Amino acid sequence: MRLWTGAFLWLWALRYASALEESEAGVIDWHKELVGVPLTDSAKSLPAFIRSDPTSPTKKTGMAIATKSNVLAVLNPGSTGNIVWRRQFDQSEGRILQYKTHRDALASISGPGGSYVRLFESFTGNLLWERQLHSPSSGRLLEPANLGVDVVFWHELSDIDAYVLTNGNTVTRLEGKSGKTVWSWNTDDISTLLSRVILSPTSIHAIGLSKTDTYALTITTLDRKTGALLSQSQIPSQITRGMRDVFVFKTRDTNGPAVVWFEKNSGTLYSAVLDGNIISPEQASTKMKFAKVHDVQLEEHGLFVAETKDDLPYVFGMYSSGLKQEWDFDDSAVSKSETPSLFSGSVDREGNAYIARVFWSHSTGLANIHTYAAHGSEGKGISTGATFPFDTAEHGVILHCAIDAFMPHSYSIQHRMLLTTSTGAVQLWQLQDLQWTRDEALSEIKVAALVDLPERKIAEEIAISEHRGFAERLIFHLIAAQNLPQYIAQFTKRFATGSYSSLTSTTSSSLERDPFGFRKMLVVATSYGTVVWRKIIGVSSTGPADVTAIKMFVTKSALEGPDPEVVLVAEKKLRGK
Repeated sequence: MRLWTGAFLWLWALRYASALEESEAGVIDWHKELVGVPLTDSAKSLPAFIRSDPTSPTKKTGMAIATKSNVLAVLNPGSTGNIVWRRQFDQSEGRILQYKTHRDALASISGPGGSYVRLFESFTGNLLWERQLHSPSSGRLLEPANLGVDVVFWHELSDIDAYVLTNGNTVTRLEGKSGKTVWSWNTDDISTLLSRVILSPTSIHAIGLSKTDTYALTITTLDRKTGALLSQSQIPSQITRGMRDVFVFKTRDTNGPAVVWFEKNSGTLYSAVLDGNIISPEQASTKMKFAKVHDVQLEEHGLFVAETKDDLPYVFGMYSSGLKQEWDFDDSAVSKSETPSLFSGSVDREGNAYIARVFWSHSTGLANIHTYAAHGSEGKGISTGATFPFDTAEHGVILHCAIDAFMPHSYSIQHRMLLTTSTGAVQLWQLQDLQWTRDEALSEIKVAALVDLPERKIAEEIAISEHRGFAERLIFHLIAAQNLPQYIAQFTKRFATGSYSSLTSTTSSSLERDPFGFRKMLVVATSYGTVVWRKIIGVSSTGPADVTAIKMFVTKSALEGPDPEVVLVAEKKLRGK
């Protein structure tokens, strides 16, 4: 009889234990959607604001991002910056080398030498088509990896095809609707590396460098319709840093193709218009010597920024007659208290171009933005300045700023900024107000640890108990012992019925332990700094610190006393060693 009674009670208790396990199985407490830390090392893959086709009745705006996690994504600038869509590229395929938007489509190039080309719908992420132009094993491993790849589109609806440069030697025209190859051309000259392409009404021009004693600028012109070779030209130059000092633009007055290059040793800018039979290089008509040239992604508008050795920035425009100085930021004199400037461009819905200069001021402790609009002040140009309270102690330094600007009237510029920081954060600012922050460094967690939380009563008493004497503590524990019978009764009830829901609710906002100790604090460390406390491991105005997290230890838990502690062991590489 006792045996049957024991078996019955055991099965009755097992019923509740089984139910508890079923209810908890497969339950995800929380999930954080990430896209990864944005790429900021190349103008071909920088974060940017994108817009729907101007002819579309629905006006949409998004933020396109290619990341170090090999993810291509579009974020919603409203709300909390939620993900509109994201596409994870296979790691074996290689990194994303370039993306470019055209009307309601977004093209991407990835893989060694640009072996894969894909076309997506910009605001849904639907894959329209994909093409493998060559085997990944035959892709040229160039440095940087996106050297030798490019994609362009014609601005009129009469031609919606994609013109793609891959492997530094092959130009392919792909049908816009299906991705089928219309024609393909390649060069056998191993001494020439092509890296940019630009279109004219009847031709496509591929620009690259040929290596002899110095770099010679090479321009190859093909027929857009057939891909037939029309001409090849070489321009002697004193380029010393490769394609990083070569840029392609459309002229501002005739919309013709042009190339601009910078010879750093002499600090001189040169240009050449490509729509004629004879290519004649022209030197910029200025006595100023430059140290840097910035591509601000306004090639269709013929605008870029050049800085002197004193870090004074000037805006230049490309015309059929040559280079012309459009603007100088003399209203924002550079001083030693300012960090090096970042420059970026944008285009509003009416097709007007803007250029933003962003820097941090040590003297004021604020970030600054100066925005130039070429069409402002009745075509004379206008520049406005503002500050915003970027927290460099919290988020490190700004690595890139994408801008979205418009002019409500001729003498006012409104803007919003998408910042990428050295801690891996992505922020949206509306003028001087922070709208939201995405901690994308969480996509690259190096080490992690779970830290026990104190029970509710312990947490409430920690601050008080530190200041109690022995007698006060003894009295406190004697009073607390009066609750022992009540605790035993509650424990017996929970054990017998399996009712824990009210005690294990995950909706509590306070940091406290649940009866089983399942609720914990998750502490993580990334290569960009620890994001739980925003403790940055090394800050540099030139980029992220060379710090690698190795191991994390919990040296003191909440069960061992107040103020739990963790220790992070990291390795820092000294610069220049």
